[in-house]
Amino acid sequence: MIKFIFGKIFFMKDNDIKEANSDTVSAKLKWKVTADEGNVVELYRAKKKVGALTIKGKGNEVFFGELSSYVGNITIQGDENKVFIGDDSVIRARILIKGHNQRVFFGQNTTIQSCYILCQESCNIEIGDWCMFSRDIEIRTTDAHSVVDVKTRERINKPASVKIGNHVWVGVGSLISKGTIIPDDSIVGAYSFVNKEFVDENVLIAGAPAKIVRYGVTWNRGRKPKFSKAQLEHWKETQSKEE
Repeated sequence: MIKFIFGKIFFMKDNDIKEANSDTVSAKLKWKVTADEGNVVELYRAKKKVGALTIKGKGNEVFFGELSSYVGNITIQGDENKVFIGDDSVIRARILIKGHNQRVFFGQNTTIQSCYILCQESCNIEIGDWCMFSRDIEIRTTDAHSVVDVKTRERINKPASVKIGNHVWVGVGSLISKGTIIPDDSIVGAYSFVNKEFVDENVLIAGAPAKIVRYGVTWNRGRKPKFSKAQLEHWKETQSKEE
């Protein structure tokens, strides 16, 4: 466990921490942490870490849950930000946080094949438990540039937080944009552009911009003609035990 990192580079494998210069790095070491003074990084619970964590700022916190896995880079530019990955989650992503007092949260038992996450302009990104994200997905709280009304000269594409509920399946190539809220037990179709709040659970959302195309649906990682109620609601039972 690293509690405070004072502007040095650490190369980590499993539960070991080795301080080294960049010109003496072994090819076998998989995880690199570079951070300014006064940040809290707790990664020792994870079973796999491949990539790099870079923090420029202070008061930031990064936490990897029990038996979680993370492959990719995390970059934090600012103060008092938080990244949390829940127990047993498997995340392959590139996370970029710019600004202060922001939060990127992944729940338990969530899997992501590949995703780019941009958290900026005082917003948060929250992804629930038991989610399944395919590849080439993008989640962002901002367009990164301004769209301006000519008459008023006011910005009209304001940033907003993103919240994705529990047991949500997001299809390949989808863009989850600022202000999106996706309820529990829902599906986002492949190559969708989602940019608003949805309130109904058990829906299939698809299109650009996305809209509800079917009600009364759920999903399961398995492939067979029919499922039992217990198989479809296993994620609910796990949450009930935790509560």
